[in-house]
Amino acid sequence: MNNQWQKKAKQAQKETDVELADQINHLTGIDSNSINALLAENSMNKDDFNQLIKLIKDQTKSNNEKIKALSNMQNGLEILVGLVGKLI
Repeated sequence: MNNQWQKKAKQAQKETDVELADQINHLTGIDSNSINALLAENSMNKDDFNQLIKLIKDQTKSNNEKIKALSNMQNGLEILVGLVGKLI
């Protein structure tokens, strides 16, 4: 039974990753290949990237708290700079 839940959780994560990539592409014009390349350049996996996005969207944290958290996240700032560079 536990194995079935793990399989469903992995499938849900894959679907969420695809949906997030599609949303980013729709909003910014940055496709999933560009995001994957940026992640690879900065040695960040998708789970860490999802955590980064959640941190940025967190309405309960102040900007200073987010900056502190970002500084503790490996390559978090580099990814954000790369994304902003692609948007501008």
